[in-house]
Amino acid sequence: MALQKKYSKRLCPSCHMDDKIISSKISSPYPSESLSFRVNKESWEGLFYKKTKSFFSYYKCSNCKLIYAPEHYSSEQLNNIYKQTAPNMEQVPKKLLKKTQYEYFQLLKKWSDFKGNYLEVGPDIGLFTQLCTASGNFDYFWLFEPNNLVKSSLTKLLGSRKHKIYPTIDQIDKIDNNILSTVILIHVLDHLLEPQKILKKLRQKMKLGGVILIVTHDESSMMRKFFGWRWLPFCQQHPQLFNYKTTKDILNRSGFKVLEQRKSKNFFEISFLLNNLLWAFGFKTYKFPNLLNISVGLRLGNIITVASAED
Repeated sequence: MALQKKYSKRLCPSCHMDDKIISSKISSPYPSESLSFRVNKESWEGLFYKKTKSFFSYYKCSNCKLIYAPEHYSSEQLNNIYKQTAPNMEQVPKKLLKKTQYEYFQLLKKWSDFKGNYLEVGPDIGLFTQLCTASGNFDYFWLFEPNNLVKSSLTKLLGSRKHKIYPTIDQIDKIDNNILSTVILIHVLDHLLEPQKILKKLRQKMKLGGVILIVTHDESSMMRKFFGWRWLPFCQQHPQLFNYKTTKDILNRSGFKVLEQRKSKNFFEISFLLNNLLWAFGFKTYKFPNLLNISVGLRLGNIITVASAED
């Protein structure tokens, strides 16, 4: 019955302090740690929940200032959920997702020569992977994607290219050390129970000077300050959330040097943004007139970071 209610206790996932939590607590009216696994799982999928919003309470580490949930799902519970999760951001039209991914890709072009060996964690349906297969000359592709529902799409995308698709990042040890040239984590670091452990493993697999691109939510953004606990990224899917400084800190601790950080532009339909706004304040609205399906590109609070593997 362990999956029904028992959750895991966590140290700070960046500096591993366990007694350095600031008392300022960020929680929902019904904190997830007080609810059963079954109830939490029912409200996991989708951006517009049918029930009251619930997430595991966040605290700030007084040592490194990272915001994280000291109590969260176990790795077994997360694997149980992710295996059958709908593709990420499926409520956003694919053409807009492609435009957003292209913004990330443009920055990667500044730092990567698109040669050597490529690794991506959480490629979802492979929009960013597709850009890299079309524009680069990579020798080999390693993808780590827990969602079984998208595996066939990824396999078809890679075609005859040399590749491996693994269900969990735990299998990264199957890759030789010092061979990766480009590593991609788009909205992945927020989701990992042990982000520093994974970053250190990735560093071992990367050659000196290899490039890693990371996209995260920005918990110091104006959007977060405006919405408070209703801010959309405060959710069960995120055991921790980053800002510019905490992203840089965890990368430095893991053997990387930050080359560039900037706000990233995301593309959405106006109706989608209105849904988010109304949902955040308790209005369950799902339909807007088609005239509101105009797309806009906004820098709403995501950070894109590029770093290099250092000695």
